[in-house]
Amino acid sequence: MVDRTIRRAVDAACVDVCRGRAPDLPRSVDVGGELVRAVRFHRIAPLAHVALRDARPDLAALLREDRDHALNQHVRVTASLAAIASTLAGTPWLVVKGPVLSESLHPVAGLRSYNDLDVLVAPADVRHAGERLLDSGWHVLATSDDLLNGEVAGELELGRAGGAVVDLHWSLVLSETLRGRFNAPTSELIERSVPLMVGPVEVRTLDPVDTLVHLCHHAALSGAVRLLHLLDVDQAARRVDDWDEVVRRARSWGAGPQVWLVLGRAERVLGTPVPSDLGRRLGLSRNFGRLMAAVDSVLPVPAVRREASWPRLVARAARPSASATAWTAMRNAFLGALNRARRAPTAAAVGPAGRRDVATWFAEVERVSRRPAAQQ
Repeated sequence: MVDRTIRRAVDAACVDVCRGRAPDLPRSVDVGGELVRAVRFHRIAPLAHVALRDARPDLAALLREDRDHALNQHVRVTASLAAIASTLAGTPWLVVKGPVLSESLHPVAGLRSYNDLDVLVAPADVRHAGERLLDSGWHVLATSDDLLNGEVAGELELGRAGGAVVDLHWSLVLSETLRGRFNAPTSELIERSVPLMVGPVEVRTLDPVDTLVHLCHHAALSGAVRLLHLLDVDQAARRVDDWDEVVRRARSWGAGPQVWLVLGRAERVLGTPVPSDLGRRLGLSRNFGRLMAAVDSVLPVPAVRREASWPRLVARAARPSASATAWTAMRNAFLGALNRARRAPTAAAVGPAGRRDVATWFAEVERVSRRPAAQQ
């Protein structure tokens, strides 16, 4: 068990790191182990290294490896972007999350933690883009089960020797089940996209409003319990001028609860500037906001150290009303406990999908993307 005083000091230090303040950690006790555990869970270790290296070089040294890994990953992704730009010349494509956030939103450029490179193309272009990448040396990492499991996956995972892992998306909503709830038309996202330099490579990415809505949506479905996600949303919100447009796009996605939940959480933790009437404009009740605030008061995000938690469960269950959110969270908790109680079957070794499997996936994407959005 970690001393409560140490935990509180580390929780406050994590918030200080995200808010650009020098953390004030006690020297009389050993906080190193808990600090490393916290900043790695919240995926802010490279940023913590920078914040601590002058005042507490002893603690910063514990995180140097994290900083070096983030920097090396960003350099590797930038090189992969140059190769992709050449391969996909003539095809409209966007970069989302990872390197874009590292360059444009993160407090220290190049040091945001991320694992892969997310590339978005229109559904009509996914076959052409995928085949060009495969023909130029990229190979499939996804298994046939990933692609053909009864639902049409929203991405194809690719790799290349010495390069980054690339997720080739045709939709930012990854599962067919979720696409029944959320509508994020890829063609509109591409049409509104803006240019951005990532290292020496010019790419296109989501415009500021789409960036904010997407970050909130992605964070909520991930549980919104990592400070990195709240920091991304905080920085994106500070670059938005037209909150009426945020409301319009969030509602058109069907993501009003996710946007309000994550922005409310970011406001409570990081002081993110959010319009006081945003929840009402998104069509959400005061009880929804009260439920979110109550959950966060019992276990604030900075105090979370593991995935399984009530703040995560509630975020993933967010629905338009407080009662529907609470009921869904309880149901999901019960189903999760039931699944854990069952003995997991032994997984058979499955290799990457073959070109025939990928061709079938391309055909399924083309078929599904022709449906009206409500039927996808």
